[in-house]
Amino acid sequence: MGAGLAVLTGLRAFLPIAFLALYSRLDFASAPSLKGTPFAFCEQVWLISLLFALAIVELALDKIFITSPRASRIVQPFKIVLGGVVFAAAMAPEGWIAMTVAGIMGLVVSGLADHVHRSTRAGLRAEKTALILISVYEDLAVLIGTLLFVLVPLIGALLTCFLGLLAYRLEVVRKRKHKGLRILKG
Repeated sequence: MGAGLAVLTGLRAFLPIAFLALYSRLDFASAPSLKGTPFAFCEQVWLISLLFALAIVELALDKIFITSPRASRIVQPFKIVLGGVVFAAAMAPEGWIAMTVAGIMGLVVSGLADHVHRSTRAGLRAEKTALILISVYEDLAVLIGTLLFVLVPLIGALLTCFLGLLAYRLEVVRKRKHKGLRILKG
């Protein structure tokens, strides 16, 4: 569950942690109980409200074509850090060692997801409607994914494996793209 939520945090910074805190407060399905852990403060109503408000602001800024690249650069460190936090929070009931390892893995996974996110959008800066449509699809994927990963946590690990494969393929294609051109060699 933590790995899947960290991947989604690479797409949208505040939405996965807001839903994790809400699900934990409501004792929903297999959501981890944050009571008695260092992340117990996440179950506070004001913090959940603040996270959802920040998520709405992030979703709106992503739809605005002019501010999208700048907003993405501003939110990028938050995505990576919150990816570590959400993975660690999902593992918090297991103890300090699991929480620390999960936090580090969450930083890596959300950073990788953010890299794939920026790489796939790089060629679409001129296509305004395509960028907005992809943004809406990402929003839906994050909304459905957070619910799905809490209900069936194993799917999050599978998504993380797919993300690793996708990042590898993007790098191979990028390196192979100009391989045959003599002018770009050397």
